[in-house]
Amino acid sequence: MVARKSSPVRRLLPILLVAVLAAGCGKSSSHKASPPTSTGSTVSTTTTESVPRVTTTFVRVYFLRGGKVAPVGREVPDTRAVAFAALEQLFGGPSSVDRADGLTSGVPANASPAAVTLVGGVAVVDLPQLSRAGLAQVVYTLTQFSSVRGVRTARSIGDTKPLTRADFEDVTPQILVESPLPHEPVASPLHVRGTANTFEATFDVQLFDSAGRKLLQRFVTATSGSGTRGTYDVTLTFPDTVEPRWLEVFEPSAENGQPLHRVRIPLNG
Repeated sequence: MVARKSSPVRRLLPILLVAVLAAGCGKSSSHKASPPTSTGSTVSTTTTESVPRVTTTFVRVYFLRGGKVAPVGREVPDTRAVAFAALEQLFGGPSSVDRADGLTSGVPANASPAAVTLVGGVAVVDLPQLSRAGLAQVVYTLTQFSSVRGVRTARSIGDTKPLTRADFEDVTPQILVESPLPHEPVASPLHVRGTANTFEATFDVQLFDSAGRKLLQRFVTATSGSGTRGTYDVTLTFPDTVEPRWLEVFEPSAENGQPLHRVRIPLNG
């Protein structure tokens, strides 16, 4: 039997960003021949082949909710070019589920990402002309990786300062929920984390069931606020018999307590 090498289905453009474990699977075959018949008929063979095991990597892709960046989860095939794979998912646009959740994109549907290289922790990207919101989506998507501290476009001139998330505060919601992501299965204890820029760095988080009943409410304080974005990480606990279907965050109005900057994230399917 002659061993055959499986060829890659596709080749992503190279990017020296985040190395992930690569699992290689070979293709094996076995042949079982039937004995010749007395009539001299052709010998038949039966071939079986193993199914390659595909491993994946989880990434975030940032679309827009109400004109502000909002992350969703995507699984991509394991690759050393994982950041470019995330960018491909971004340029692929929101799914039907994303659109049903009210997500849009500032990246043109007919656009496509080009080569990405990493130079001193800065991702240099050859991009089509994008709106400010679309550029924010690219910067947020690429800087989720610890090896990328900033982004420059191939059109940047001279020593142009790399773009970071801080450059897009106007395209970032007052309360950005990084986890959990939309439709993510959750259980107790549930870690809710992200960034916020609210008055006195405070806001509320709530959980609701499928009938709209409030399961719990917590008061959250970020590391900073009132014009300076800070981080937060709060743990919510609830009985195992409870299945949260919605996470809601908002800033209570200092004037009348009404919710401001409200964001709702669907959970568990």
